[in-house]
Amino acid sequence: MLPEVTLQNVTRDDVDRIAWWLEDEDLTNRWFGRYGADDPVHPGYDPRHMIEANEREWDRTFSDSQRSIFSVYSAADEHVGECQVHLDGQGGAELSVIIGRKDLWHHGYGTGTMLVMLERVFDSMQVDRAWVTVPTDNQPAVGLFEKLGFVIDSGRAVRHGAVDVVHMTISSSWYSARDSRAQKEQTLTPVVAITGLPGSDSEALGREVARVLDSEFLGDEIKERLCERLQCSKAELVSFENSYKSFWSRMLASIIVPTEISTAYENGYHAYVPNQIRDYDELLAEPISKDLYLKKLRRIVRRHAAEGNAVLHGHGCHLFLPDEVDGLTVFVSASKASRAGRFSQEADKPEESMKRLERIDREHQQVFNRLFDCDIDDPSNFDITVNLDRITIEDAAELIVEVLKRRVTETSSVPVLQGVHING
Repeated sequence: MLPEVTLQNVTRDDVDRIAWWLEDEDLTNRWFGRYGADDPVHPGYDPRHMIEANEREWDRTFSDSQRSIFSVYSAADEHVGECQVHLDGQGGAELSVIIGRKDLWHHGYGTGTMLVMLERVFDSMQVDRAWVTVPTDNQPAVGLFEKLGFVIDSGRAVRHGAVDVVHMTISSSWYSARDSRAQKEQTLTPVVAITGLPGSDSEALGREVARVLDSEFLGDEIKERLCERLQCSKAELVSFENSYKSFWSRMLASIIVPTEISTAYENGYHAYVPNQIRDYDELLAEPISKDLYLKKLRRIVRRHAAEGNAVLHGHGCHLFLPDEVDGLTVFVSASKASRAGRFSQEADKPEESMKRLERIDREHQQVFNRLFDCDIDDPSNFDITVNLDRITIEDAAELIVEVLKRRVTETSSVPVLQGVHING
């Protein structure tokens, strides 16, 4: 059983102990060695200098939004080590742990601390991946991280000062899926990403699949999560997405304001902007851009994929489903006539409904081409294509569930029904 550890704010007494521990040659060699001037290497700050630092420098060091530093304490409230989380600003985090109490080595304190850190970075900080840098001759540490699910990145082996080191990484999806597999080993907990042509009834199919699987259905909820991650309103998000419907809307946005903050407009391109705003940066803390939008959407999909047991509908979710999880991507189509019927309005003539559908199809395709850099119906992005003119929603849902079961159990045969195309 692993010892209980807690992560606490760093005190000056803690830093004093860190400096003292790093004087030990054995500990320093297992950490990162020494600089050319024979000072021990310590990331983030110099312990001996920080002991006497003024309050301003102390606060700047230990309140850094990109680097979180914690003291590791035992259940007996004894200081036993230190750990750090260094965010790279691109969805990743470098982790480091040092257990300074040599009498507690090989007692599980390093493992216990790393488990607490992994929970913190993947659940609270919601990073996509984490990595550690380990001296190559510290085989106990390498073995520890391998047991926790880290894999060696053979392409990044480098020297850290005078020490040969190896980089080891772990992804959020693998970490979360590991917990899910341990808890639900015999339960089918896949993720299905469903995308369809406008008016194809893809949402109805998604809800039926979720009902059969007893899974969570996420459609508009994805948009809500995007708003939370992007810190914007729904109107701003819709405005940003709508700006990709045509070349001219993007051109107009780039002329009036920079494209990356085109979401300032909630009703076309003439929304009121207060006089006191002198800089476009004031409109949003981090303006919505294509890269930021895709980054946040990818994180949302990967998070639900790691948790499993969900059906994701629309929003290009099928493009971000990780390969390492049990999942299926489904494209839903139907004839133009049946789809136009779903867009028909009272007293519409058939040709009017068809023109409306053609416009909506064109706009939908433009969004995928310009925002996601692909065609909405590109068969290479889907495992199954369903034509709901040829198969009922209920039968299609049952087929999808059957394919999932066979994929998870690694059987080779997959049923094929009329109206369904399965990509190999």
